[in-house]
Amino acid sequence: MNRRTAGSPDMVRGYQRATKKMTLRERFFDKLIWGFGMIPSGIGIILGVLSLSLNSLDIFPIPLLAFLSFYLITLFFYCRYYKKVWDWKFLILFSVSAIFAIILKITPEYSYGFHISGLIHRSFFSAIFLLATAIPAFCCILYYFLGATPNADDLSHYPIIIIPIVLILTAFFIILWHLFELGFPNLNWHIIITPYLWQSWSTEVWNTGWPQWIPHFIHQAGIRNYVLGTLLLIILTSIISLPIGMAVGIYITEYSKGWLANIIKFSCSSLRSISVFILGLTAISLVTLTRNSIFAAVFAGYFYDRNGNFHISSGSFITAAIIISMLVIPVIARATEEGIRSTPKEIKEGSLALGTSQFYTLNHILIPWSLPNIVTGVLLGCAEAAGSLATIWFICGTGEQGLTPFSPPTSLSYFIYLCLGDVNVGFKNTEQYYQYSAALILILITIGLSIAVLLLRRRLNKRLKGV
Repeated sequence: MNRRTAGSPDMVRGYQRATKKMTLRERFFDKLIWGFGMIPSGIGIILGVLSLSLNSLDIFPIPLLAFLSFYLITLFFYCRYYKKVWDWKFLILFSVSAIFAIILKITPEYSYGFHISGLIHRSFFSAIFLLATAIPAFCCILYYFLGATPNADDLSHYPIIIIPIVLILTAFFIILWHLFELGFPNLNWHIIITPYLWQSWSTEVWNTGWPQWIPHFIHQAGIRNYVLGTLLLIILTSIISLPIGMAVGIYITEYSKGWLANIIKFSCSSLRSISVFILGLTAISLVTLTRNSIFAAVFAGYFYDRNGNFHISSGSFITAAIIISMLVIPVIARATEEGIRSTPKEIKEGSLALGTSQFYTLNHILIPWSLPNIVTGVLLGCAEAAGSLATIWFICGTGEQGLTPFSPPTSLSYFIYLCLGDVNVGFKNTEQYYQYSAALILILITIGLSIAVLLLRRRLNKRLKGV
């Protein structure tokens, strides 16, 4: 007997002939069988997405996988005896879903070990198993629901593309909602404009001819310096990286030829891919090397205590901005290079043919044309500066010494790290109630910069290019 397998030309023709021979009632029940099969697989996809962030749904994956495996084996025999098609995908998916259901049944609620410092809830495995089974099952069932035609084969693969996008967006909105739920109640204008202070000192008073020392304490919660520190990092990083990044991009496209351009391109790519922890070690090495030199105030930073005494710090905003710029410069250079290369050849050659200099053409034609790309690179770099932590982890401070380019650097990301860690217990006890508020502000800054990228790019494209 000729066994027609799913996807083969014989199978497609045979399935279509079998469908044409059906009565209207049989076609209705055929669509009903395949349409009903998309319900458990669709629920499995939704449940798998939700299980990535919710542990309370842990009771549903096992019965859902069991039901899905039962329905998949039913569809396998339905194809075999009614459609005369051997579709082994249903048999494979039946086996996989049944095995996953058994694994989840014997898996404890919490797992540990494997050199992992923490506990893993069973819902994490449930999400992986559900998505790994439900997505291909949904695609296979959709293929038959649409008629098993070549066009149906194309359409049935769309969920593989669309579902990961939906998964990412769903996870993003769940995280955003979680931050909003925990951070918004503690977020108010007073906490935003109040700086964090943790100070103690004593004053001497005389009582009946004897000196006494009266202790004073200031324990003040606030996130002002971390918000302003993040904005200061963004500004300084932009000032440093913008001219250098534009110069590199212009040099590569207009002036450099041959091996030198290749070296510069390779250096930019290598700088972008370098480990952020290596950059952090570079920052602390720069501070250490300049601490006893005339550049100590610039790279190591300084501050004055409440008694007016001068102190050399462990880093400055300038040093932090320089280190972060090493990651931003390649982005701006690449954006400038792509913007200049996208300039129509006729416009550039027409400008030169009219007798203008290369510098004039660059200044009045090429740079304005590439300005949307440059702005995009700068704003993306600003978003990276706002959330950067590992690059400046070793030189950050609590922000109590002020906010100048030469002060110890701090940011919202470092604030969140201090609230979660055990490095500074006094800081954590005072500020831990506002860690989600700081995270909410940080993600709003990042989203705001992303929206600004889209709006400015569209406006500049319409104004400069007419598109």
